[in-house]
Amino acid sequence: MRCWQFGLFLLFSLVSLDVWAQDLPDIERLLEGNDILNTEDGYEEMVDILSNLLMTPVNVNTAGFDSLKMLFLLSDSQIDQLLEFRKKYGNFLHINELLLVPGIGKKDLENIRSFITLGHPEVQDRVKAIRLRSRQELLTRAKVSLPLQEGYTTYSPVDFDTRKEYERKVDNRFHGPPVGLLLKYKATIGQHLQAGLTLENDPGEGYFTRYQKTGFDFLSAHISIHTDRFFQRILLGNYRLQWGQGLVAWGGFTSGKSEVVVGNEKSGKGFSPYTSADENNYLKGVALTLKPCRQVTADVFFSRKKTDGNIVQADTLAEEDLLSVSLYESGYHRNNNECRKKHTLEELTTGGAVHWNAPAFKLGLNALYYDFKPALMIGDRIYQQYNDTGHKRFLMSVDYKTSFRGIYWFGETAFSGIGSWATINGLRWGNSFLSACLLYRRYDKKYISHYAAGFGEYSNTSNEEGVYFGTDISPLKNLKINLYYDWFRFFSPRYGATIPGSGWELLGQIGYRHGNWEHRFRLKREIHPEDTKEKISVQREKSEYRYQIGYRVTRQLELRTRFSLSHYHKEQIKEKGFLVYQDLIYATRNSRFKMQYRLAWFKTDSYQSRIYAYENNVLYGYSFPSFMGEGWRTYLNLSWKPLNGLTCYLKGGFTVYPDREVIGSGVTKVEGNKLYDLALQLRFIF
Repeated sequence: MRCWQFGLFLLFSLVSLDVWAQDLPDIERLLEGNDILNTEDGYEEMVDILSNLLMTPVNVNTAGFDSLKMLFLLSDSQIDQLLEFRKKYGNFLHINELLLVPGIGKKDLENIRSFITLGHPEVQDRVKAIRLRSRQELLTRAKVSLPLQEGYTTYSPVDFDTRKEYERKVDNRFHGPPVGLLLKYKATIGQHLQAGLTLENDPGEGYFTRYQKTGFDFLSAHISIHTDRFFQRILLGNYRLQWGQGLVAWGGFTSGKSEVVVGNEKSGKGFSPYTSADENNYLKGVALTLKPCRQVTADVFFSRKKTDGNIVQADTLAEEDLLSVSLYESGYHRNNNECRKKHTLEELTTGGAVHWNAPAFKLGLNALYYDFKPALMIGDRIYQQYNDTGHKRFLMSVDYKTSFRGIYWFGETAFSGIGSWATINGLRWGNSFLSACLLYRRYDKKYISHYAAGFGEYSNTSNEEGVYFGTDISPLKNLKINLYYDWFRFFSPRYGATIPGSGWELLGQIGYRHGNWEHRFRLKREIHPEDTKEKISVQREKSEYRYQIGYRVTRQLELRTRFSLSHYHKEQIKEKGFLVYQDLIYATRNSRFKMQYRLAWFKTDSYQSRIYAYENNVLYGYSFPSFMGEGWRTYLNLSWKPLNGLTCYLKGGFTVYPDREVIGSGVTKVEGNKLYDLALQLRFIF
């Protein structure tokens, strides 16, 4: 009750303030419209970075590759062409001169216009004034789903035959209310100081229990100080780390296989504050970035935190006799069973890096050490034989970037303390008609880093070799073709495939714009080694076909229709599915009111032929659900700015499955065939 009173006090106090805010472009719409979607943590990072760039735009006359990469809306090849054009012809004098850069069209310029500046004197004065201005942001969000799940059911001992059955049910009962709550506060003073606090409870999690002693289940805080001196950055609290090409450590947004086929080079930012509500992918402690000389920077950090884990003890008197130790990464602590897994492991991580940024090349040396206590245990299944124990693991890597005669080279090679290694190397080339990227990767079956996020078929950066080729072709002014092909093989068994095998993935997309119309056709096909029920290894095939047509009725109103088909084939099993939806997108001229509405119909034979579709959500919210079975889905997403500095968000959704009587299973089971979801969010900027 104290939490709600405190939250309401803050909200009503801030409404009375004379707040200030800049009219923002629809960042989420830009990301979704350009197919730049990622994980929840990565998506939130993208939105946060672009929001900051509205306040402090990138100077395209001075920015390097890494700074321009933060725009997310340009491919690596487009950035190469921009830098080459600037080097050849000098600084840009007008924003529209960017249209002269090979590969950058009107849509690209429209996407990035709000996030860039040319650095003219009057613009510099304005940017300087903005940077000196303090800015605070408070965000609160509540979400609920109905009908209530099985975990909220109240039980009585008389309903069970034995006391043990009753206690088992009580252990699964949720402690808290069915409303999830998120509170975020962030304060910045120019480019020099940032502080933030994040408090979050998922639906069903309790408040002020012995497992939530701070009131909320998850608490994250940080203070970041940035200077132009020897101590370039000092970061205390929760933070993320990005080095090289992600073979040793990478947190947050990561480029992978997507419609942005020539955008696979990573540009690590070193340390950055952690503002997400994800309860796993962060470090906690102190981080320093040092600048001993103009071309050299150094990173050093120390992190120590409690981590969730599944620990099964043997039935002995010795506490050290453990049957199983594994990570628990769902982030849910709603009932006794889930709460017992909270903060059962200790995670210690430390490391350092040195980066040499010369005009002709960039070179980095990275070292990482981490230790879990108790150590994780390798499972007894054949695909688990090389799993990470997390026990006193040490890794080193060397990463590089350079260019020669219009060809850009990048890569990283890493070594672990047990003699295994991993490497990824790529080259990129492009002009106004065609750009291409070629990548080779090899991750040893024994190589593993808990913090890695290298490019690959799977996310664990281990047990894989592959060759990737992607190309962007622009044969006509309004026609663009994206294509990639990725071949890969595995050195040892993986989950679902007991015999090592190989596979490939192909994606092709054609986009065409004429007048107010936009067409997109996409084909994606995957071939993977996979076991049958009899544990016989076969090739599994999955294909997806998509056609999307958009029509801008007016500057404020847009219609968008999508047709998606999926096909799944494994030995004698053949399945298919489809999804059709209609979007209506509206925004007033001053963008103070925005609306996205969708009506979708889906039908698939099973989970294997499921189809994914991005959904609009409240700011920082991430929704990329999969659809399976047969049903209808509709939602309405609204944002309204009644006054400067205050924005209200509301999303309501409804899903119905005509052929079901029960949805879900276990503690998330819902009686009936309908689901309702509602999210309400308020954002203050002052």
